[in-house]
Amino acid sequence: MFQICRPVPQKVLWFALAATILLTPGSGIFCCLQPSALAEHKQPSTSEEGPKPYVYVTLGGPEDGGDFGPKTPGTKTGGIQEALDYAHKHHRDVYVWGGRCGVYQGKPDCGGVYELQETLEIPWNQDFRMDGGHYILNYSRKTGDAVVIDNQMNCRYKLGLIVSASSGAGVRIAPRTPGPDDITVVEASEFEFAAVCSRGTGIVLSATEGPIVNSRIFAEETNTGKRAVFLTGTRGIINNSIEVMYNNQYHAIAPCTCLQVGDVDSKNIHHNRFQMSVYAPVGLYLDPATKQFAVLKDSEIYKDTTGARIFAQNNQFSLSFYGRERTPGTDIIFEASAKDNTVRASNLPNGITTHATTPTNRIILSKPAGFSVHTP
Repeated sequence: MFQICRPVPQKVLWFALAATILLTPGSGIFCCLQPSALAEHKQPSTSEEGPKPYVYVTLGGPEDGGDFGPKTPGTKTGGIQEALDYAHKHHRDVYVWGGRCGVYQGKPDCGGVYELQETLEIPWNQDFRMDGGHYILNYSRKTGDAVVIDNQMNCRYKLGLIVSASSGAGVRIAPRTPGPDDITVVEASEFEFAAVCSRGTGIVLSATEGPIVNSRIFAEETNTGKRAVFLTGTRGIINNSIEVMYNNQYHAIAPCTCLQVGDVDSKNIHHNRFQMSVYAPVGLYLDPATKQFAVLKDSEIYKDTTGARIFAQNNQFSLSFYGRERTPGTDIIFEASAKDNTVRASNLPNGITTHATTPTNRIILSKPAGFSVHTP
């Protein structure tokens, strides 16, 4: 048994619930790591004994007994990139240790933070698992994506809370390297996130170089400024399960869209199942003077905001809508290419708009709507 205490890094964390948190020097905030299972843990070995059977990333690693961590020489990713590269080379799984973090009584109260000074690139894998506790990946650059996930087949990922101040994506799942079975694909894999918080887009599924099929994407929350979930590409996004418990855009400023399925150039996005809540902006922000959340009064920030924008065909949606009133007709917008989609809506407070050239999209409301909602 041992105990390692270290100061939380002095960084700005763009945090869930739209809090902007400045960890100042001398704040007295420390995190204590006490993983007894690591007490006898040895460093990675490529000696005659061969590589070790597991790879640990710890908050003080490698000095606290972990294999990698923020004290890995030369790391720009809290030691996680080095751990993933090592695990890929030696066919090993990865576990990332975490710790709770949040705001308590108006002050930051954080433990498990890994700083990303550059994009974390998750390499192609097959029959691989990346597991861990809840931790924060804090991407501090103003451009680029925080986490990019390449080809995966029969893999399972559990990541913590991803925080990005960038205009790019918090997470981009984008197969691009011939890897599993020498093909370019994300297939039969699971991706789980505690939350994805980004000033730009939260989660992007990009099939520009290879398909994304038969997989599951789950997030407890997205907290985004422009788009929560975005599907794009021409190589196919097919038969996936996509669930977000809380698509939080309370602090977003127009123009913004919560869920966008396809775009004018997308093809082959079909047979996917979406289950999520859709929250409209309310102008939420953290008042630096009072350290309390407040709401902007400028009504302009609520214009040009869309709940779900659908270009794709033959998908199933289970949606519920919350937040301040949007412009009429913008809970759901069916674009010209949308057809054969089925939406089960708990409510439609702001209604729909359809530009669909083929009028075969269906909406099923949880309660009778009479003649108030047109079914496209």
